[in-house]
Amino acid sequence: MPRLIYFSPIPWGGLYQRPQHTARILSEHFDVLWVEPKTLSHPKPPPAKVNLSFLALPVFPTNAKRPILRRLARLAERMPLLGSWLERRQAALLRKALDGQRDPILFFGHPEMAPLTKAFPDSPLIYDHMDDVLGFGEPSPILRRKLENLVKRANVVNATSERLAADMELLGAKKCLRVGNGVEFARFAEGSSLPEPAALSALPRPRALYLGSLAEWFDFDLLYEVARRMPNLCFPLVGPLRPDLEHRKAEAPGNVHFLGARPYTEVPAWMSRCEIGIIPFLRTPLTEAVDPVKLHEYLASGLPVVATPFSRELQSHGEAVSLAPDADAFAEALGTLLALPPDGESFKALAASRDWRRIMEPILLELKKLT
Repeated sequence: MPRLIYFSPIPWGGLYQRPQHTARILSEHFDVLWVEPKTLSHPKPPPAKVNLSFLALPVFPTNAKRPILRRLARLAERMPLLGSWLERRQAALLRKALDGQRDPILFFGHPEMAPLTKAFPDSPLIYDHMDDVLGFGEPSPILRRKLENLVKRANVVNATSERLAADMELLGAKKCLRVGNGVEFARFAEGSSLPEPAALSALPRPRALYLGSLAEWFDFDLLYEVARRMPNLCFPLVGPLRPDLEHRKAEAPGNVHFLGARPYTEVPAWMSRCEIGIIPFLRTPLTEAVDPVKLHEYLASGLPVVATPFSRELQSHGEAVSLAPDADAFAEALGTLLALPPDGESFKALAASRDWRRIMEPILLELKKLT
């Protein structure tokens, strides 16, 4: 079985997103080594699975949750001696994990470790551009160079949205695919068979659920205004809250509930016990390029979705997604869906076409051409 290294932007034990789904599917066809960034609060990688092993490499924590750590990391990465030492250390640990195996397939989910391509000059390479990586915080000139070099080196680049595909073509991608995000359909379509989480059962219905990171792109002001207008609607927020945004919890109306991050295996149970899924994002260069995984998970769970119009990727789902640019429109859309609940089975049928295994087929085809 061919060896493939998957360079992930997140740890396996973090939010279960596109990287984990991609590696899981790739491990059905390749012997996958998952390489993740090791930072100060890094969770220990899990034990090896069938055709899937794990390695954590040290990095400068430029995407750390705490602003002070991000600033220190960006200062450190600008020091050539420190940067060279880190690259040598990463390469040595990676070669040790490969135990002498040469020319594995390289599959990058982020350009952070792009300098490691120099250790494998003859290896085929695919880059999966799943986010506007330069849109997180202050753009780093060093990360920009890594991105440009990775795109030029890649045999194939995939982009998860129309905007990202245009960006990759401008950077000179040799071949650009357009494979967006998906859903583990069977898991979410059958979520009602799981026990209701205790933290959710304590909350009244109806419920408009948000599930995902609560970061700088989340529109707290809009949500709080909507919640004040709709005191009989409960808003569970399930996901990690950035430390520098903790103060927003104190401002929340009483029907907005911060419930923290939950294991991926519980997520379908949360969605199946709510009436609506919401995505109240600010429109930024980062969110404009997003094809949200949570959107496909909501639909697979039979939930209608109300979202701000932050990305063009939301426009192709018809009546399943109500786009609301402000608090007035958002509250109106929620009220309409509560008064006339739509047929959730039609949303599930729409989501079935976005099952991860189905949408990953073009990427697998390109990988097989490279072996």
